[in-house]
Amino acid sequence: MSEHKLLRSKLGFSRCFPKLGTLASFASATVAFLAWIELAHAESPGLTLIDSFKVADKSEGFSEPSGLSLSNAEGFLWSVSDAEPKLHLLGIDGALGNSFKLPSLAGSDLEGVASRKDGSVLVLQETDRSILVVHPTDPIQLTTIPLTSLTGYSDASEFLVGNPLNKGPEGIAVDPESGRVFVGIEGQPRLLMVLSPELDEIVEIIPLARDAGFISERVDDNELDLSGLAWSRSSRSLWIVSDKSRQIFVYNPKSKSVKSISLTFSEDGKQKEVKHPEGIALDETKGLLYILTDDAKKSRLYVFNIPKF
Repeated sequence: MSEHKLLRSKLGFSRCFPKLGTLASFASATVAFLAWIELAHAESPGLTLIDSFKVADKSEGFSEPSGLSLSNAEGFLWSVSDAEPKLHLLGIDGALGNSFKLPSLAGSDLEGVASRKDGSVLVLQETDRSILVVHPTDPIQLTTIPLTSLTGYSDASEFLVGNPLNKGPEGIAVDPESGRVFVGIEGQPRLLMVLSPELDEIVEIIPLARDAGFISERVDDNELDLSGLAWSRSSRSLWIVSDKSRQIFVYNPKSKSVKSISLTFSEDGKQKEVKHPEGIALDETKGLLYILTDDAKKSRLYVFNIPKF
């Protein structure tokens, strides 16, 4: 790894705001929101960069990276690409390892990816609104589970009326202790669905709305999206990366609390941003945060220290 000067910064967090019921409370909340923006700008200079690597490889069908997850193999991450229906092993140094070509029925619009303790890998197919359960063996074993087939989908469908085809399932993560699976709907509306370990039921539906603390100073509420999920075992929270707002939302499903981290960092004395983040993974044993970007030939794997709250 190349050496970088490490700059540690104090992080600012966003807070949830209650729904506004009166004009007076609206004015009060507006003042509070503006104060939050000023505080966040002043105290959220970014992350501590360890290294970054170019990852785009058109010859291997990895030109549009999307989704990231730790694998069960030491030193490797799982990822997928919009370019071809393949499941890729990506080294923590950005080098591609094995690639597993999925059957044509899997389609090519692959988005989120999450590994499970049994060795299987869950992959999201956005336009088909389905979860692929992949066993990366030879030959590949694959099962397709449409979201519409899950018990409880009728309740989710009420939220998804008018949801654009390209704003569907985008991020997925697994809590290895409980086996629960989290699926994030990208936007319009932003939605979190909690699935049973057996992948047969939607047990909870959580709108990730503005009044729940999902706020950006970069884009308006309609544009704010989610592009990837990772589960933190230590804090029992979801780390949700957003492409449009270039930030991470740390969301606790139990307390419904939200904190925000700006995807900015210092390098060679310059302040920079992570552009087009599409995947996120946490290695809490080593204290590392991985962010994968989809930026054509400039696509990169960033490695940061996990910030301390």
